[in-house]
Amino acid sequence: MFLVEDYYTMTKLEKLINSKIYFYGKPKENCEKFFNRLKEIPFEDRFKESKRMEISKNINGVTYDSPYEKKILKDFDECSFIKEIKTQSLVIKYSSNIKIRKYYPDIQLLLDDGVVVIVEVKPFKEMVNKHNLMKHKVLEKYCKKNKFGFSIIDYNYYSFEDLKLEKVPLSIQNNFIKYVKSRKEVTFDECNSFKKEYNITDYQICKIILKNKHLIYQQHIIKYVK
Repeated sequence: MFLVEDYYTMTKLEKLINSKIYFYGKPKENCEKFFNRLKEIPFEDRFKESKRMEISKNINGVTYDSPYEKKILKDFDECSFIKEIKTQSLVIKYSSNIKIRKYYPDIQLLLDDGVVVIVEVKPFKEMVNKHNLMKHKVLEKYCKKNKFGFSIIDYNYYSFEDLKLEKVPLSIQNNFIKYVKSRKEVTFDECNSFKKEYNITDYQICKIILKNKHLIYQQHIIKYVK
């Protein structure tokens, strides 16, 4: 995305953030006009049917819905290649179970070269939440169509793309499926003995969930489904 000479002038944080942005190709034209049209969507419109914490503001007047987003926004403020930041200003409509649903990605960035980047901030375990997996597909499809950059990250910059690259032997995957099936459902904490026995991490547990259709993660519970 960036010229080599630009890369060598980046700080360690800037290099990390740059490495977590994925592209499907550069847009045919500058996306600044699109970005300028984005307006923050009121909190009450985004969360009509759910009770959520009250929205807060960071020191630059940019809104955030969680401490994870706040941390990432502060880091973005330090990036010289990020020209402007907006939050909660984009709605992507998609079809699910014959209903038209609305998805509001967390952060929208305009880079110095006129490219728009859409960012979703999620704790890594929530990346494999049944509903969030659908949103990830929607976001990737939307960004691919518009040639926007995208990033799905947790507050430590572990990304959904990193999760896809996690490796877990098939034998361990099968044993974990049997483990959950025998109990019908488990929490991550309840998997500690399994993780210790097979020497795997929570990241790898998430990869097993991601790869296997018989496992779903919802409401902090891993379930086996037929």
